[in-house]
Amino acid sequence: MEAPSPVTTVSSEQFDLTGTVTVETLLNELPQLIPGNTRTSNNQGGEDFSTLDLRGLGSQRTLILVDGERVPASSTTGVVDIGTIPAGLISRVDVVTGGASAVYGSDAIAGVVNFVLKNDYQGLELSTQYGLSEEGDGSTFNIQGLIGGNFAEGRGNMTFFASYFTRDAVSQNDRDITRLASVLIYNDAGTDDEADDQIRVGNHLELISGANNDYLYASGGSATPPWGSISSNSSNPFRLLSTNPATAAQFGSANTDCNTATPGVAVNGGTLSFNDAGRLTPSATGGLCAYADRSTGSSRFNFNPSNFLVTPYRRFTLASTARYEINDDITLKTVANYTDSEQTVNLAPTPATGIVVPYDSPLIPADLAAALASRANPTRDFVMSRRFMETGPRVGIYNSKTATLRGTLSGSLSERFRWDATGSYGNTSATVYANGNINKTAVTQGLRGCPAGALPGCVPINIFGANTLTPTMLNFVRVDTKETREFEQVRAAANIAGDLFDLPAGPVAVAVGVEVRTDKAQRTGNIYGFNAVQDQQGSITVKEAYGELRIPVLADTPFFYDLSIEAGARYSDYSTIGGLFNWKVGGQWAPTQWVKFRGIYNKAARAPSVVELFQNGDQGFPSYTDPCNQVGRTAQSLAICQGQAPAVDFTGFIQNNSQVQAFAFGNAELEEEKAETFTVGAVLTPDIGFGRFSATVDYYDIKIDNLIAAFGSGFFISQCYVQNDPAACARINRNTGTGQIDSVNTATGNQGTRKTSGIDVGLNWVLPLEEIGLGGGRLRINEVFTWVNHYLLGTTEFAGKSAGGAGGAIPEYKSTLTVGYDTDSFTAQVRWNYLSSVEEDWGLAINPTTPALSYFDLSLSQKITDSFQLTGIAQNVLGAKPKRTVNGFLDQGGVDTTWYGPLILGRSFSISAKAKF
Repeated sequence: MEAPSPVTTVSSEQFDLTGTVTVETLLNELPQLIPGNTRTSNNQGGEDFSTLDLRGLGSQRTLILVDGERVPASSTTGVVDIGTIPAGLISRVDVVTGGASAVYGSDAIAGVVNFVLKNDYQGLELSTQYGLSEEGDGSTFNIQGLIGGNFAEGRGNMTFFASYFTRDAVSQNDRDITRLASVLIYNDAGTDDEADDQIRVGNHLELISGANNDYLYASGGSATPPWGSISSNSSNPFRLLSTNPATAAQFGSANTDCNTATPGVAVNGGTLSFNDAGRLTPSATGGLCAYADRSTGSSRFNFNPSNFLVTPYRRFTLASTARYEINDDITLKTVANYTDSEQTVNLAPTPATGIVVPYDSPLIPADLAAALASRANPTRDFVMSRRFMETGPRVGIYNSKTATLRGTLSGSLSERFRWDATGSYGNTSATVYANGNINKTAVTQGLRGCPAGALPGCVPINIFGANTLTPTMLNFVRVDTKETREFEQVRAAANIAGDLFDLPAGPVAVAVGVEVRTDKAQRTGNIYGFNAVQDQQGSITVKEAYGELRIPVLADTPFFYDLSIEAGARYSDYSTIGGLFNWKVGGQWAPTQWVKFRGIYNKAARAPSVVELFQNGDQGFPSYTDPCNQVGRTAQSLAICQGQAPAVDFTGFIQNNSQVQAFAFGNAELEEEKAETFTVGAVLTPDIGFGRFSATVDYYDIKIDNLIAAFGSGFFISQCYVQNDPAACARINRNTGTGQIDSVNTATGNQGTRKTSGIDVGLNWVLPLEEIGLGGGRLRINEVFTWVNHYLLGTTEFAGKSAGGAGGAIPEYKSTLTVGYDTDSFTAQVRWNYLSSVEEDWGLAINPTTPALSYFDLSLSQKITDSFQLTGIAQNVLGAKPKRTVNGFLDQGGVDTTWYGPLILGRSFSISAKAKF
């Protein structure tokens, strides 16, 4: 209510009443935040831990503080793992949404999330919580203790906190909506009006037929199945398989569309696969076979059941705060925190593509040997793809240990000025285990019969059909990898603050300070495995000087109950890019006691992080759409596709997979981002006669130029096939035999502009019911609302839309309404979260839509005695259901888990008990 920048505060009471033990679950419900990584982040890229993202501008532009002080980052991106914040020790959370780079530094372009910890606690508090979904899975358990007390006749206080939290995994196989892979269908109304054409999610086993004017846009599952897929080379194809005695039984009358109502057809060539009996068959991917349902004969693989829907998580935290008055003038405060956490992701078994198999491999079955012999050049090696199902799922285990220590001395210089000096150290060490990967070299050597110089333990391997690898073969080709990461920050700061002199309206306040910090980061890894990383290291040192000034101009005069202005500046000298200058100017005007207008303007810059500067070819698998696909293809795209793979006939071409392999690189030549942030608003505290009422309305406008961002696979694909840029095309590696994209080399650079603007509204009304003759207790109503007017990337509008380029869905309206009733011993609370529908940006005249999201949470809390309290919570109490959406097709299990994350498990229930002594 008093700050010149808009601030939203979340109290520790709300953490208790919402059962929050992982901080991001509650804070992501605030309208100003767009969910970052959460419990449903399983192979979604980005970090391996939970993050916060103000305004959807990127987690790296949201600064995380504890007690107003920087905390060390948890990775080379400079982003903080929110799971390291001890939730049970939080007194409140202040979310500053107006930009704060002049005050806190360059990482605060979008704003600041400041966790204020309990530092003067007396007593003992023990609490535990257990929760699970209505299906009886996804259980969570938390136990924690808080103890504190004074010493030295009240001159000191020490507080200790410990907690242990676990969360069980939920598989995509455990929910109907994510169990089966879906397809996308392009509905062509048969007219010349593009507005009649739409993309939709196909229902399982829905008939795809030209008669219904439905056309396959994207197949479900994966084209790399456990039973194998053998590519037909257009210059050396398989021939006469329907009449060859060794293959006629499977190729003479084959069901290639997975529709028993249509007759079998003779197949003489094309892509080959195997049936469940290990016999060579045509690859069945057309018609209903686009659904990855093996029971119908489809050669596509449904990988959903192997993947996690909710990731398992374990966390142990120790924390301590202390205060000691060394003398009447000097006080020492310390904060120490240690967190050991582990999160696991689970992906379908490793898909290996582009395996070159010698034509005379000793384990080739007879029917495949006959097919190979039918080619014009029967002694030519061939290409095969196969998923190594025998290894089991790929399991990624992210184990992180974070330790931070901060000490602050403070005292007075005079009656008007105080000083403080802070030193802090933080270290995050993480180990990432990737189990269940395949050694490409071992596969090659095993297929060639273990030639001289082969790896130790080499054995010939059989990949021709499903479940063909013996334990000995499996031991030879399987490889488990390990990556280590370490991030270290050393920081020192000193400040002087006080009143320079007095004016009639009050004292002129000033604060100045200096800070120096060094961030060091390194990662070690190798090129094996899924989402593999390369070695990476770097160091950034920054020296800063900063100051703020507040001048009261008028007070207690007509029309000027309060008028003040303020200004601030920060100069930062980075070892990587040189000097940055951030500054701000703002003011407040209160014409009366109950209304105040406020505004602040920030000129800011953000320096690139370690990973943005030094990333060295890390592997990822982002979603993509291939412009070579038959549906929606332009003449220019077709010409480029044919130039990249001249031997491939692109008639009827459909990409095999929804994800493409990408290798990401940093850029040591990056420049800083430059930003302007502006907020203006009003604070209203009228006496309405019933209880206490307050309201805030703030307009925000944030513009970032010279944006540091990844030029992703989608960018280079668009630049190549739409803009016909040869340099972009050179980054795309298209398989000359199959026409599929094998990989894209991406980059980081300064590109374009990102801008967002809108209005935040906050309402708070606390009404003692006895004031209106309704007995005891109080009614409280709190509403936090955001309207996003614009969210622009360059000139493209993403407000009210859902698109990968914007980092997720940007609903136009987002609201959290909390209504509570309290007595001295009982609390009942209902929270209603609402997000308006978003248009899914597919570049069509009529785009698909993700429907509005609306769900309710209920909390009941009762004090059994003065020292014992029970709280029960029902989340998504009305049972709102997630839905399949077109954008969700590219997400986990075919569902947009970022959008539907709060209700992906259905209803969830928890009960907690707290005892105080």
